[in-house]
Amino acid sequence: MPPCKRCNGTDFQRDDATGNSFCCGCGTLQEYDNYEAQLGGVNGPQGTYIRVGTTGTGSTLAYRDKKIFDAGNLIEDIAERLQLGEKSEEIKRMIGKITDGEFGRGEWFSILVGACCYALVRKEGRGGVLTMDEIVGVVGCDLHQLGSMCKRVVEYLGIELEEFDLVGLFVKTASGSPRLSGVDGKKKERVVKQGGFLMNCSLKWFLSTGRRPMPLVVAVLGFVCQVNGVKVRIDDLARDAEVSLCTCKTRYKELLEKLVKVAKEIGLPWAKDVTVKNVVKHSGTLIGLLEAKSMRKKREGRGDELVVSDGVCLKEIVRDCLSKEAMYCYGDDDDDGSQRSSFLQMVSCEDWWKGKSKMCQRLKLKEVLEKDVGLDDDLPISYVKGCDAVERRREKIKAAKLRIDAIQDPCDDDDIVSGRELSLELEDSKKKKRKRGSEIDWEDLVIQTLVLHDVKDEEIEKGHYNTLLSLHVFNCNNLGVKKRRL
Repeated sequence: MPPCKRCNGTDFQRDDATGNSFCCGCGTLQEYDNYEAQLGGVNGPQGTYIRVGTTGTGSTLAYRDKKIFDAGNLIEDIAERLQLGEKSEEIKRMIGKITDGEFGRGEWFSILVGACCYALVRKEGRGGVLTMDEIVGVVGCDLHQLGSMCKRVVEYLGIELEEFDLVGLFVKTASGSPRLSGVDGKKKERVVKQGGFLMNCSLKWFLSTGRRPMPLVVAVLGFVCQVNGVKVRIDDLARDAEVSLCTCKTRYKELLEKLVKVAKEIGLPWAKDVTVKNVVKHSGTLIGLLEAKSMRKKREGRGDELVVSDGVCLKEIVRDCLSKEAMYCYGDDDDDGSQRSSFLQMVSCEDWWKGKSKMCQRLKLKEVLEKDVGLDDDLPISYVKGCDAVERRREKIKAAKLRIDAIQDPCDDDDIVSGRELSLELEDSKKKKRKRGSEIDWEDLVIQTLVLHDVKDEEIEKGHYNTLLSLHVFNCNNLGVKKRRL
């Protein structure tokens, strides 16, 4: 035992009552003289305030039980906020199958819950409409993270997703829009039906192929509101839907261009006067004719060769209406082509729309493609623009290689390159008029950098510049620039 801290004495005695040692010379108690360490592992003795092996003070739940309990509460909360409260048990079963009953906690588990909600709604098809943007707003994750998780959930569970309900999404958006709360009931119903009809037409015209659905829904809603005299700005609709206004305006312009083309294809007598600027004024008549065209079934041939096909005699309808003769109204699924009701007076363009076509409802893609709404052989706009972009990048790659060769081999007389060939001609500049063949934009510089780092032309043509720069340019293991192989 060490000497006394006060008098340095070594004579100590122990008190029988307390068990502490004290100095016989000065009577000072010695600290920590009778201390005994309470050592123990998982199976050690029970503590004074916390029970060994439990989650906390006063808790009797094990870690796994508490994790499953918290996961169940999180699933119910997310499902309730997505208006899927009655399907929370099904979502729990899906997650239990994926995690082998362990569930989980953390950010990844919230994304998994959102992915299961989306997969369940898409699996049921007609059970409702749920977009990934809504789930992202509730879960608070990145859209690409949610999409990747949805793909893994669908592949693991072997779920067959139904077609996305564009008409249902439009009806949901139009019905819940605060901009249409003060609109008359009949006019609002007319807007919803015409919008559903145009959504199916957009599906047939491939306006939705390769695109997010919400900007197209906003564009169609803004268009039908203008046709029916409802004062709603597309800016407000885009803000309410939390989508890019620029994208919505692009879809709106594409829709107008398609309607102008349809007016010419179906043989509208005044089609030459229909342009993108005034197509809204002619849309009441045009939509009515498209509805009649989608509903009408006529017979071709005679006798045993009689064939029923979709179509409408547009010239006959227009001629009779313009001459104030009898106007023909056609019923849906009219097989014999004989049922007609005539009116002695000429009707306005608003009365051309009946809202009885099946194109106003949700249809399968196969059923939509079988309908005749003016255009049949058009390619998807996204595909056409993608091909144009690839061709533009291919030309930029050729120009970049010519510039590099001219710099690396300036004395090569066989490959004399003019200044006009060293840069790509910029003909379609919208924001700024540039002198042809005299300037190089940022994309040319990026492509030139990638070419210097021996990136394959096929990869550059895809346009994923950020990824390619990260892999080949800013990679610490590949900072050297080699001379391009000729």
